[in-house]
Amino acid sequence: MMRIGMFSNAYKPIISGVVRSISLYRKGLEEAGHFVALFAPEGRGYEDDEPFIFRYPAVPLRMDYTFPVVMAPQITWLVPRLKLQVLHAHHPFILGKEAVNFSQALGIPLVFTFHTLYHEYTHYVGFETDIAKRLTKRLVGDYANQAHRIIAPSARVLELLPEYRIERPVDILPTPVDLSVFPPRQHPPLINDKRKQLVYVGRVAKEKNLDFLLRAFARAAAEDPALHLKVVGGGPELGALGKYAESLGVAARVNFLGPVPFDQVPRELLTSDIFVFASTTETQGLVVLEAMAAGLPLVLVNSVALLESARPGVDCLVSVEDEIEFAENILLLVRNPGRARAMGRAARANAERFSVPVLTQRLLGIYQETIDDYHRASHAP
Repeated sequence: MMRIGMFSNAYKPIISGVVRSISLYRKGLEEAGHFVALFAPEGRGYEDDEPFIFRYPAVPLRMDYTFPVVMAPQITWLVPRLKLQVLHAHHPFILGKEAVNFSQALGIPLVFTFHTLYHEYTHYVGFETDIAKRLTKRLVGDYANQAHRIIAPSARVLELLPEYRIERPVDILPTPVDLSVFPPRQHPPLINDKRKQLVYVGRVAKEKNLDFLLRAFARAAAEDPALHLKVVGGGPELGALGKYAESLGVAARVNFLGPVPFDQVPRELLTSDIFVFASTTETQGLVVLEAMAAGLPLVLVNSVALLESARPGVDCLVSVEDEIEFAENILLLVRNPGRARAMGRAARANAERFSVPVLTQRLLGIYQETIDDYHRASHAP
């Protein structure tokens, strides 16, 4: 049994790709017989139903987010007594720094997952200048080089790591998909000619390119009155995009569902016909994998990270960032339901390569190699 300590600035009830990744890998590791302690900020009024989650005091921020206060004597007392063999940080700041401190003080090797291209998100803290982006790269790079091994969730992240001056060994390991929550579809896609349901799942935020998606949908909807779109997810652009849908004349055919708990996302996918996604800033394709697990054909904007899992012409249609071409791909599938269903079947088969048990074994291999390298180096003359 391996004893693992994970550190993250966010966990449930927050809904995000990072939280989803942590949750799935924790599940896989525990089901494989390993011990995983998770250190994260308190959630507002949230009570954990999972064992071995240790919460730092936190200050409430917007929505459900909290800011951890790194003053937790009980955790400082606890960590050495857990006899952890490897630490795994999921953010470079705050609790990520706590992981570094414990690693150095206790002689425990540290793995860091580079979940996000942090310089592409500086607008969230009010800075979108080249100086802010360069500073972010330097700070994150300095952090990463204090870890002993880096995990990149996709080849796209790996290709961009030289900009952060990373000097540590890097492994590519995507987030897995939990196939157990995606039972066989009751009906194949596009069985109902009177309602053809498109679905987007993800944050409703600037970087997701949803204004482009709405324009493309409006073009396709003008050609097929049965087309509808549901947007599954919350975020800062929710109100603005609702108004934008009104200005495009498609508000009655776009359903903004807002934040949806993880356990309800499979239902939204399984009751849809085509998955549409226009983001070009993804570091990995978790929602794309989940759509594939639900047996959906995909319409995507060309993105290196997404095409590491999806296969153009087999389970997805891909366009450049051109709303006319994107709309044409939607119409191509709705007018050819047999092809759409074949792509959905291929998508489900492809998703099995990314199951929780398969990728958990790869993560364990990374942990073991990190531990072996660390102790080998510490005993070198």
